Amino acid sequence: MHLPDFLKDDWMKETEIRLSISEEVPILLDIILTAYSPIEAILGRKPRGLLETKEKILERIENKTVYSVLYKGEIIGTFTIKLKESHNLMEIQKVAIRDDMQNKGFGSFVMDSTEQILRIREERVALVETYGDHQKLVDFYKHRGYKIIGERMRKGNIVYLMQKKLWRED
Repeated sequence: MHLPDFLKDDWMKETEIRLSISEEVPILLDIILTAYSPIEAILGRKPRGLLETKEKILERIENKTVYSVLYKGEIIGTFTIKLKESHNLMEIQKVAIRDDMQNKGFGSFVMDSTEQILRIREERVALVETYGDHQKLVDFYKHRGYKIIGERMRKGNIVYLMQKKLWRED
C-alpha cells in the first residue's frame, strides 16, 4: 500500500505494506512469537499469539488476510485483517512488530494503514481484541479512537472487544 509522499515522514517512504507470501512464513512466525512472548508474564499464561503456527499463517496467506510490513525491503512486522463472523465486521488481528523496530512509530503506521485498507474496502468499523491486563495496549487503542464495546473472560483473563468508526456519520 502506498500513500502520497506528502502524507509520509521520511522513514514512511521506505515502508511498504503488502499481502504476505508463503516464503515469508518463518519470518512472520518468529516476529509474532517474539512480539507476543512478553504478554505471557502479564497474563500469567500463554496468550493466543504464542499458539501461532506456520500452518495457520500459511492458511491466512492462502486466504489473502495476512500482510507483511517491510522497511527498507526487510520484513519488520505483520498483521491480519479477517472477518469476525459473530459481529459481521472486519477485525485487525495478530499485529506484531519486530522487537528492534518497536517504539519507533511503526505500530501506529500499521494501524493507520490497516484502517485505510478497511476504508478502501468501504468498511465502516474496525474491530480489535486485546487483553484487559495489557494496559499499555488498551491505552494505545483508546488513544487511536477505539472504544470498548464488550468484554469476556478467556482462561481467567478479561478480553476487551474494541471498535473504531472509520467514517464520520454527519
